[in-house]
This record gives sequence, structure tokens and C-alpha cells, in this order.
Amino acid sequence: MYSLNKGNSIDKEKIFKKYIISIFVVLATIIIVYVLFKYPRPGVADQGDFNRVMFASGLQLTDEDKNNPELKRYLDYIITDYKMPDKGIPRMFVGIIGTTISVFITIGGIISRIVGQQVLNTEYLAIVYCIVYLFSITMILSYMNIRGRIKAIIMCLLALFIFFDGNYLVWFNSLYGEPAMIITFMLYLSSYVYYIYCKEILSEREKIFTKIIFIFVTSFMFLGSKLQVISAMPIVSFMFAKLIWDNRNTLTSVKKGILLILLIILVAYPIDISLIHRPLSEDTNYNSVFYGILKDSKNPKQDLIDLGLNPDMAVEAGKNSYFPAKDYVKYIPHTEITEKEFYSKMSNGKLIKFYVTHPLRLIQGMEYTAAHAFDTSTYLGKYKRSYSETPIRKFDRFTVWSSLRLKYIPKKLIFIALIYTIISVSSVLIYLRNRYNSEVKAKVQLFWSVLFISILQFPMSYMGNGQADTSKQLYLFNFTFDIIIFISILWCLSKLTRKNLKL
Repeated sequence: MYSLNKGNSIDKEKIFKKYIISIFVVLATIIIVYVLFKYPRPGVADQGDFNRVMFASGLQLTDEDKNNPELKRYLDYIITDYKMPDKGIPRMFVGIIGTTISVFITIGGIISRIVGQQVLNTEYLAIVYCIVYLFSITMILSYMNIRGRIKAIIMCLLALFIFFDGNYLVWFNSLYGEPAMIITFMLYLSSYVYYIYCKEILSEREKIFTKIIFIFVTSFMFLGSKLQVISAMPIVSFMFAKLIWDNRNTLTSVKKGILLILLIILVAYPIDISLIHRPLSEDTNYNSVFYGILKDSKNPKQDLIDLGLNPDMAVEAGKNSYFPAKDYVKYIPHTEITEKEFYSKMSNGKLIKFYVTHPLRLIQGMEYTAAHAFDTSTYLGKYKRSYSETPIRKFDRFTVWSSLRLKYIPKKLIFIALIYTIISVSSVLIYLRNRYNSEVKAKVQLFWSVLFISILQFPMSYMGNGQADTSKQLYLFNFTFDIIIFISILWCLSKLTRKNLKL
């Protein structure tokens, strides 16, 4: 009788959870429609970043925009229509060599063609983003194996409140890499959560290879979404290598060989992207030195000597790669003399060595970075010029979470370090206490991957780009911080309900 009642209880729990997830999908869709598709439909204006994606995918400005002498392409207004390449869909998909955003753009282009348009409308791209994003989060919520009805409700409400914040969604209607970065990251996490559920909860072993292939695809998409994600490559690759090792007794030799080849691809692909986008890498290198190390430096000439560079370049201290050419004294970005004296001699190794040997400068840089953390809004224009001649930069559709985070979370290095230390130590204790529980261990390991990716993103924004556009460079850090807060709240809720009452 007890077994029968227990079985009925489990069935009711599953039905209730499916019901809650269905409501979650409906509410998420309502939020998406309100934020992105309610007139006037918002987006984010180009600040010059679109060129990388447009070049990779073969997109161009429409003839109408090219021939418009009054076009204001940058900063103030959004532009939603882009001319697709003559070779059409295949040409756009080839852009995956330089960025996986091309996959989403290709699907958006197909939708545009289906509805009879000859241009890519970024609103269709936003629809593709929203579908994948909602699918990923729904998968995570469905397969996290959260027990208890109230916990399931709170989990879904938290996900709506945090991850569907308007300051995340508004970027979807653009050609920036930021939306693809967080969407593919969620897709990456969902593939792992699904794998853990199938292996540890359902004890499935037969089709484990297909689950690992799914993880490879999502890993590939994430690593190719934006150049700055290259810092996550060691962690993503290690996690994939661990998958192969953990399943070595289940997989055949052929399948293990295939997965090893895929592992090599995961390592090589981000490196290939960095080589393809060498001019962009040159910009960030320039910014990291002249707009980072040398900016506000008491002795810029000595800093250049410490970097093994010509001290004469100190005349450009405090300048980034995007100043007008007339503002530079001598070393203009992407010129022959700058190539000879700077680009050919500068490397990431020298950058790391400088900060290792100048720890106080690193701390100062991290304090600057912390002061710009937790801000996912942007000063860029949000609407078309046809809607308002005066650029509208403020955006407040369903932005409660991002507003609260920006207002109340301390933007101090000591606070961030303390939070990450507490969470890291707590996760290690959870892991040790559950060392015989394979499900918990697998989830903690996945959590660690999020934690380490987040930690690496924080210094990279300053070390890799100086003080140029710091808040935007922290976009993935802010998103991973939100994931960490989300998981921490769920864990605290689980502990609370376990001690007091069963929900």
C-alpha cells in the first residue's frame, strides 16, 4: 500500500511540475512579447560592433540606407533591415567559420525569405534568439530534478524575474554578439543538465553518445559566439574531456575516437576565430595597453619599458583604438609604424607578465572593473529614428531585476571577492558531503564550470580591453553572476525546507 501511495505521489508531482513549466512558458512568452514586440519595438543601436558579424555573414546595409546622406548609423538609432548576400542562405551560413552567430542569422534569413522579404530583419533574428533561449531555460528547469511543489514554483518565478529581464532581452534585436553569447551559454548548460538527468536519474547508458554529441554542439556554439569567450575554452574543453573519460567504459573505441576529434575542434575553433578577427584583436591589444596600463599611469614610459616596448609610444597614453586619427600624435592604430613598434611586439603573455609583476596595478584595474559591474543597461539608442527624432536611450520594460541589482549590490572588489569565496567554499563542502551521490557531484561540477567561467570573465574585461566599454565587456560576467545567485537561492531554499518543513 505504501509503495502504491508513493508511486501515486510521484506521478502527481510530475504532473504538477509539467503544469508549472507550461505556465512558465506562457508567462515567459508574454514577457518577451511585451519587452521586444510591443510597439515601438526596441533594440540596441550599433556602436561599430556590427561590422564583424556583417562581414562574417555577408550582410550589408540596404541600398536605401547606403544612399541616404542623413543616415545616422551609429549610437543613436536602431537599424533593423540588412541586405542579404547575393549567394543567399549558404553564404550566411558559411559565416560560422568566424562566428556561430551566423547560424542564428541564417535561420532569421530563412524566415525573412519565407515571409517574402529580401532583407534580413533583426526582429526575425530576435524571434530565433527568443525561441532558443526559452527552450534552453525550459530544459534546465524541467531536468534540474527539483523536488517539492513550492520550490518548483519559486524556481520558475525566479527564472522569469532574473533571466527574462528587459535589459537582457532588448539586446536580442541587434547584431551584437552579447545575446548569442548568453543564449548559447544557456543552451550549453541545458545540454549538461539533460545529460546529468538521463545518466544519474534515469540511469540511461545506451544513448549516452548522442547526449555527448549534443553537448559538443552547444559547446561549439558557445565558444564561437564572441571573441571574448575564448577565456572559457579551457574550462569547456576540460568538461568535455571529462565526459569522455567518465564514459570510457561505455563508449566503443570508434565513438571515443570521434569524441577526441571533436575535443580537438573545441580547442582549435576559438583560436581560429581569434586569428580570423586579427584586426579586432589588435584593437583590444591597443586598448589594453594605451587605454588600460598607460591610462592614469604615473610613469607610462617605464611601463612601456617593462612591457618590452618603445617608451616613445607614451605620447598615446590614455587613447583607445577608436579615436579620430587626428587625435593621435604618431602611433595611429592599424598603421605601418604601429604594426612595427606595437602589434608585432605585443602579446598576451607580456600583458599577463606585467600584471603579475605589478600586482598593485592589477588590483587597481580590478577595482575599476568592479565599479562598472552589474550594469546590463546601455547608453545606446533603443528605437528607430522614424519613431523619435530625439534618440531614446532609457529603457524600462520589465527591468526590475537589473535595476535592483545595479542599485543595491555593492560595486566593490572586496564584495565580489567575498561573495565568490563564500560560494566557492560552500560548493566544495557540498561536494565533499555528497561524495557518494553522483547526481549532486555532477551538478556541483557543472556549477564550478559556471563559477570559473565567471571568475575568468571579470579580469579579462580590463586586462584585455583597458577601460574601453567596460560595462559591455562585463556582460557575460553579469549573466553568470545572475546564474550563480539563482542557484545559490535555490540551494538555500532547499536547505531551509529540509530543516523546517516538507514543501
